[in-house]
Amino acid sequence: MWGGSRRSVAIDPTPPADRVSKALQSSTVGEDRVTQDQQPTTVFRRDLQGLRSIAVIAVVLSHTLGVPAGGYVGVDVFFVLSGFLITEMILRDHARTGRVSLTRFYGRRVRRLLPAAVLVLAVTTAASFLLLNRPRAESVLGDAIASALVVSNWRFTATGTDYFSAGGAVSPLQHFWSLSVEEQFTLVWPALLLLLLSLLAARSARRGRIAVGVLAGVVVAGSFTVALLQTSASAEVAYFSTGARVWELALGAVIAAAAPALVRVPTVVRGLAGWVGVGVIVASCLLLTADSAFPGPWALAPTLGAALVIAGGMGGASRSLVVLTNPLSVGIGNISYALYLWHFPVIVLLPIVLPETLPAPQAVLLAATLALALISYALVEQPIHRSPWLERPRPPRADRREAWTEWRGRFGSQFVMAGLCAVIVASVGGIVVSPQLHSVASTQAAAPAGDDTEALAAVQQEIAAATTATAWPQLSPSLDDVIARSTSDNPARDCFQPGGMPDEGRCSWGNGDAPKRMFVIGDSTALAYSPAFRAIADQSGGQWRITTIGLYGCRFTDVLLEGDGDGVMESCADRKQGIAAMIASEQPDMVVIAEAFVGGHTTSGQDLSPSEIVAATARYAAGLGVGDRVTYLAPPPLGADLGSCYTQVSSPTDCAVRVDDTWKAFDAAGAAADASGMWTYVSSLPFSCADGVCPAFAGSIPTKFDQVHLTTAYSEHIAPAIRRLLAEAGTL
Repeated sequence: MWGGSRRSVAIDPTPPADRVSKALQSSTVGEDRVTQDQQPTTVFRRDLQGLRSIAVIAVVLSHTLGVPAGGYVGVDVFFVLSGFLITEMILRDHARTGRVSLTRFYGRRVRRLLPAAVLVLAVTTAASFLLLNRPRAESVLGDAIASALVVSNWRFTATGTDYFSAGGAVSPLQHFWSLSVEEQFTLVWPALLLLLLSLLAARSARRGRIAVGVLAGVVVAGSFTVALLQTSASAEVAYFSTGARVWELALGAVIAAAAPALVRVPTVVRGLAGWVGVGVIVASCLLLTADSAFPGPWALAPTLGAALVIAGGMGGASRSLVVLTNPLSVGIGNISYALYLWHFPVIVLLPIVLPETLPAPQAVLLAATLALALISYALVEQPIHRSPWLERPRPPRADRREAWTEWRGRFGSQFVMAGLCAVIVASVGGIVVSPQLHSVASTQAAAPAGDDTEALAAVQQEIAAATTATAWPQLSPSLDDVIARSTSDNPARDCFQPGGMPDEGRCSWGNGDAPKRMFVIGDSTALAYSPAFRAIADQSGGQWRITTIGLYGCRFTDVLLEGDGDGVMESCADRKQGIAAMIASEQPDMVVIAEAFVGGHTTSGQDLSPSEIVAATARYAAGLGVGDRVTYLAPPPLGADLGSCYTQVSSPTDCAVRVDDTWKAFDAAGAAADASGMWTYVSSLPFSCADGVCPAFAGSIPTKFDQVHLTTAYSEHIAPAIRRLLAEAGTL
């Protein structure tokens, strides 16, 4: 996922709130100036714009070039900045007017943030349906809806913890998770401040600030505790969690509440604090990695750095912080929101249509991001930001007409230009993409005829032909369908789910009175093979009763290895023990073990090599008490990431991959165990790859629905081939 890596993490450079009227007349944001009664008013703070530029540069370079490795900390910088500006605005307005207008606050926020976000969501969704495969495009649509409803972080958490979505292609809208966290905070925090300040209306503004600071401090302490606990339990969940992130926004609120006290700190101290803060943020970008415990506790580093910069710039002390206040940093800060919104869709979608031989593709991605950001900033973001739309309180009708007339004169032509640009982009996109839409070439699957030897040979011919195909054939089912179905059409799906022990009868195929008995056990690899073994049982003429049972994400080893998926680790040990007892009791004629060929580590954190994992599986097999009646059926080598390689403009060669080195290491270890008499080892290469190349289809059937798992249709298709290989090995 990034699901699981920092690649899937995006930085939110959203300017969190509009400023008061003076700020609305500028393309920049406000700065605090303290009056005689210590209530901030608005002037321009160049250092805050520069702070935005550092964060957005870090994330864009991190996502595009892979450096700096810790560029994801920009999200924490912007959370602190957002919490500060939102709280500071509310406190300032309350000090000036004696009340807080939520309608005015949200009206400004909608006018500032919504238009550009809606534009990016709409364009990205449309481009996804034009370029991506159907299931992935439909998933992007769901992401867009969740983003519009500011719950995308919850959606990405749910999909990231779904075992069968693991390793799926990243969404071009995944970066909207941080906007969702911020807007969830923004929906609740102003109302809390309104209630608190209303209760303290009769008291001094100073006491109101103290109360706000105390409330924010309580949120910081509570949420940071949640961050520590959730990161320890599930770092992926914690990363997107509102509860584990809100402390960062509340930290900014603490700074806003303490503003009158901070400006009394000597100027030299505040100036030094700003430089230290910049250094801490830069060090965080350079030193933190994907393996750092995040957000708890390491998010403390960039958030404290941001807090030092914000606090250090109070009262004009930021003038000496030239790394932030120079014109280039301020200019990048001005367009940081647009840069953030566009960079991730560009990184995910644009490479699909770029030539593979293009020199310096990263430079093209950076240039495209900058161009789109400048265009949307000038033609959409700023014109609507400056418009009287949703302004509260509403001015008199004559003033409103005058304001709209002035606005149309200044920005109306820019909207016309925006419309023309949209038409041009759509037309060019159609011209570029239409000729590349993958053609459909009809090919017929070679129908296995005769005995299993002929069936195996036919499958091998299909695979060999697929490795050289230049156009997608008419597949049945289509790749779109199998990607969308995942394991939903696998008849043994319920036999591999976490929870209590599955019912053996519902997981068994063939004649109940068959003279021969077989168990097929293991993780999701065994689940993927289940349709083949059901077909073998059904075609055995009443000779075989086959039970396919296991647990996806659970290795059948004598040590407990870490696995993915909700409830997997809670069920793994008991499931292995229960199946071992079942096999020991029934003493079947044959036990087939099938597991994924991927690295792993124990629950205590010890990394195991392929040979160590295979040895641990062999020890588990020896404990079943069935002697030499164990067969280890290798999984197919990893395939291509269909979510990325299969698009509207791709060819079959884009989804054909070579056998990976990890699979080869497992294969060698499995064969060595065979030679030692631990089991009979059967390779999967004869029905998976040809000359070391593994295609995404064979004949007219997709082979996998992701990188790992066979489709139900292909598993059934290769049943005669598997039966032949087992017979050749002398086990069937």
